[in-house]
Amino acid sequence: MGNYFRLPDIDSFIQKVIVQGNCGFDISTRRKRINIIMIKLVILTLLFSVSFVPMFAQTSGYPECRNQIEAINKMPLQVAYLVPVDSLGQYMFMELMTPEMCDHCEVVADISGGQFTCFATLYFDNEGKLRKTIKQWADGGDLNNIVYYDKQGNIIYAVFATGTDEYGKLYSYNSQIYVDYSYSKPFFHNGFHLWINMTTEDLATVYKVKLDLPRNCKSIIFTPVKVGDRVLLSTNKVYVSPNGNLISEDYNYFGRYVIVNKVKGDWCMVKGIISAAGESIGYIPADDLEIIR
Repeated sequence: MGNYFRLPDIDSFIQKVIVQGNCGFDISTRRKRINIIMIKLVILTLLFSVSFVPMFAQTSGYPECRNQIEAINKMPLQVAYLVPVDSLGQYMFMELMTPEMCDHCEVVADISGGQFTCFATLYFDNEGKLRKTIKQWADGGDLNNIVYYDKQGNIIYAVFATGTDEYGKLYSYNSQIYVDYSYSKPFFHNGFHLWINMTTEDLATVYKVKLDLPRNCKSIIFTPVKVGDRVLLSTNKVYVSPNGNLISEDYNYFGRYVIVNKVKGDWCMVKGIISAAGESIGYIPADDLEIIR
């Protein structure tokens, strides 16, 4: 089941902790801002571990989040990439890499000309605001997370798959957070995934990057879904036919990278993306697909 709650004024709380000298971090260094972000992360993790009433889907917040998600996917977006840079100004390549391992990061319009790590694909609106990020695993495979942002850089929605049994969806509206982990076990006692807890300002700080739109970016629109689209599944429910019977949920489909084989109204038939495993999987509502373009 999903849970929601109203967030307290975390920033005010953190400032009180810092003033009182109880934060446990060395705030005198240049990493002060990152440490504050990590304190937020710890506080949010503790909050998420508490049980709340699953009523978000019955409020005005859920359709408002869905409307904002649809609006972002319908607008022209400029595609860019977040890449790590070493102290000599060279782009870096490591299969498993964290922001602490590089000097800083840059946002670039193209990554086809060389071999280097891409932390995430970034999507900017025509005003240069970051509105969406897609982060896949280092091998270029299945879903790690996808996050949508409003114009102020706050999170609207995130879908995440941080492990075999740790995946779900997060909605944020009017200081309310709703986390739907009905597809898997709750995982917040292990710590919440950093990326989907950060505003765009926090991302810029942690990844040491200016989130400016570079020149000559490719422009794309995510909707409508079409036959041949490569998509990530944000559900574990697959059906025999549109509005038909549910296929067994014994297999974990959530976060799987697949291809659209047929489109029937608001439903899509998907199949495995690797030719050796290109079997038809079944039908899935279009709202439960995240298109990769």
